[in-house]
Amino acid sequence: MKTRFLFLGMVLLFFACGSNNQTAKNEQQIKADSTAKAESKTVSKPKINTDSLVIVIENERERIEKNLKSFRQKIVPTKDFRAQIKQKWSKIEYFSENGQIVRIITLPYEKIVNRTEEFYFQKGNLILAFINDEGLKYIGKEDKRVGKAYYFSGDAVIKEDNRTAEKETNIRTSDSERLLQESKEYLELFPK
Repeated sequence: MKTRFLFLGMVLLFFACGSNNQTAKNEQQIKADSTAKAESKTVSKPKINTDSLVIVIENERERIEKNLKSFRQKIVPTKDFRAQIKQKWSKIEYFSENGQIVRIITLPYEKIVNRTEEFYFQKGNLILAFINDEGLKYIGKEDKRVGKAYYFSGDAVIKEDNRTAEKETNIRTSDSERLLQESKEYLELFPK
C-alpha cells in the first residue's frame, strides 16, 4: 500500500510540475504578445506632411514642363485602343526621360472639346494627374489653369485641388481612382 501511495504521489507531482511549466509558458506568451502589441503601437506609420509633399510634386511638375523639349516624345493614335479610350481621346502623347515615362497627356478630337488629362510620373509612379478644362491652348503654361489637380503618393491620393465650379456627379466621390487606373493603363499601352 505504501508503494501505491508513493507511486500516486509521484504521478501527481509529475502532473503538477507539468502544469506549472504550462502556466509559465502561457504567462511568457501573454507577456510576449503584449510586448509585441505595445511595439506595434509605437511603430505606426509616420504621418506625411501633405503640404511639403505637394510642393515637392509641384517642383517636379515644373521641372518636367521646363524640359519637355529635351525629352523623347511619342504621339500614339488611339484607333487600336479599347472603345472607351478611342471614343474619348484622339491621341495620347508620351514624354520619357532616360527610358522612364515622366508625362502623358491625352489629346481630344479637334473642334469637339478642349479638355485634356495630364499625368506626371516619378520613377514609374503617378505623382500628379491634372484634368485641364482649357486644354490644348494652355499646355506647358504656368499652372494657374482651370481644372482639377490630384496629388498622389504611392497609389493613394493625398490632396485634391478643384479649381472649377464643377462638382463630382457620379457614384465616386472623386475622379482620383479613375485617373490612377487610367494612368496605369496608359503606361501599359506605351509602345516599346
